[in-house]
This record gives sequence, C-alpha cells and structure tokens, in this order.
Amino acid sequence: MTFTLETVSGIRTRIFTLPDRPPFMIAADLAEVYATRVDAITQAIRRNPERFPEDFVFSFTEAEMEVLKTQNVFSMKANRALQRGFTHAGAYGVSAVLKTPVAARVSVIVHRAFAEMEQRAIRDAQSMLAKFQSHVASKAPYARVSTLANAGLSVDEIWRATGYPRRKVEDLLRECARLQMISSTPVGSQPDLFAQP
Repeated sequence: MTFTLETVSGIRTRIFTLPDRPPFMIAADLAEVYATRVDAITQAIRRNPERFPEDFVFSFTEAEMEVLKTQNVFSMKANRALQRGFTHAGAYGVSAVLKTPVAARVSVIVHRAFAEMEQRAIRDAQSMLAKFQSHVASKAPYARVSTLANAGLSVDEIWRATGYPRRKVEDLLRECARLQMISSTPVGSQPDLFAQP
C-alpha cells in the first residue's frame, strides 16, 4: 500500500508524540494535508480562538523544539508559526474553520488516523494491564485471596482460610480490587477498604 497524505497510514506518519503531550500534528503538515498554507491556518486560529483552546493547539517549549529538531520534525530554523502542535481535536477543528472541499474530505482521514493511533494505544495499555494482572495473580497470596473473594467468602472467612494476618488480607484485597481481580467487595470489608488511597 502506498503511504500518501490522503491515506490513514500516510497521515499517521505525521502524528508525533512527546512526553506529557497527547499525540499531535504540526502546522506545516496540517497545511500540506489540507492543501493550504501555514499562515492560513494561523490566521484561522487567530480569528476563531474559542475553537482552539490550549488542549487543542499548544506551543512547544524550547526543550520540545530541540527534541523535534533532532528527530527531523522541524528544520533547525523553524519559524514561530510552525512551533505549534495540534491534538486530535485541534487537527480536526482546523478543517471546520478552513471550509474548503479538500479540508472537508481530508478531515475524515485525519480523524481516522488519530482514532486508530488512540485505539492502538488503548489496546497496548489493556494488554500490559492484563499481563501485569496475570503476573500478580500468579503470586500465591494474590491468587489465593482473589480466588476466595470471587468465591463469595467474607473477609473473616478469607482471613481464617489463609492464615495470613488480617491486615495482610485487607491489603491484598485492596490491591486485588485496584487491579480488578475481584468482582465485588467481600462482606465484612472495612468501609474505606476499597476507597482510593
């Protein structure tokens, strides 16, 4: 399959990530995707500030600019207009303010590229959580306590069945609940046992 800017895969190659930032596209790439100029996007944002809050469009810090330059996202002399990141909502919002046939058609592809990337990240996180839960569950105390809790035993019954100190049983139940290893709160749990720490 050919990766062009009019395919989901092609646009996905122009979506970048930085620590503590959501996935984003830069102004120059959005301009190319929407068949317009960077200054047209900048002007559209200036005219419609209510459509582009900071969680839609953000300016890069100097440190982020250096990282992006080392990754060849920007040239070493990138101008200020290029130094903005457009999140999924921001990139999609640009199409609404440009109001061109190209923008309307391509906005769907932009949306799909971001959505696909976000779904992949969710699947990866779920897979990592499942592996972690499996690893924890394989540890004897967690496996034993979660099995007894899921069988409907009370906290006292779990405590007597395991022989663990009561405090350890409560700590294990709290951790099993946090990891969603047990389906319901065992009878006899302290009121705050399953509260967020």
